[in-house]
Amino acid sequence: MNTTTLKKMLLLSAAALLIIGTVSCAGVLGAIEDRLPPPHEVDGGILFRFFAPAARQVTLAGSFNAWGGTETGRYQPEIDSMIDPDGDGVWTIVKPLAPGRYQYKFVVDGGVRWEEDPSNPDVTDDGYGGFNSLIVVPPTVDYDFETVTGTVIGGDERPEERPREPRAPIGDGSEVTFELDRPDASEVFVAGTFNQWDPAADAMSKGSDGVWRITLSLEPGTYEYKFVIDGNWETDPGNPESVADPYGGQNSVLTVE
Repeated sequence: MNTTTLKKMLLLSAAALLIIGTVSCAGVLGAIEDRLPPPHEVDGGILFRFFAPAARQVTLAGSFNAWGGTETGRYQPEIDSMIDPDGDGVWTIVKPLAPGRYQYKFVVDGGVRWEEDPSNPDVTDDGYGGFNSLIVVPPTVDYDFETVTGTVIGGDERPEERPREPRAPIGDGSEVTFELDRPDASEVFVAGTFNQWDPAADAMSKGSDGVWRITLSLEPGTYEYKFVIDGNWETDPGNPESVADPYGGQNSVLTVE
């Protein structure tokens, strides 16, 4: 065997080893991604996982945090930042979500990519040709979460001891009471299609229990709305019904029968 032939054989062997190594690595990475479970309850909240080994930063954005701030302004990468402490490419976060229906995505490297959860088959149209991942948190979760309130239709009275489970719009009648449990807020308004999205038209009143309320007379129909909390626009945390707004976020939806 001459020197030229030996060199060719060595080069071919090296190339083969490189291909095998690349395929094996890709297979391992794919296996890691495939084995990740969808979001599920753990101690302290709901565990979200996302496989992004090349990412420098990953955050969780959804209807539960104003889509990372974009619903009320610019994207804020410090909101719900995920961690990868062991460097295996799996980013995680535990969120103590209240029972309800939420949409979400993973935001990679400061907003370069917004991606749905590949481990979660439940999705909904995001209004922009793509999909948002969807999670429903049941009322049976066994961890502490922030108590929130929803919108009550038909003059229903809320009990003195408010339930932990958020209340979606129910019942019928033209009297609609909007409620928001935000004792830390200085002022709260409700704005929607019923008042031409005027952020200062319908001021809510804060009760001694820290819950903001307002009762409006609305004609039967379907309305979109948000709360304006100290100048920030937020969806109703107690109302799981929502639709995409024109800005990449969501509007709460209320139907009066």
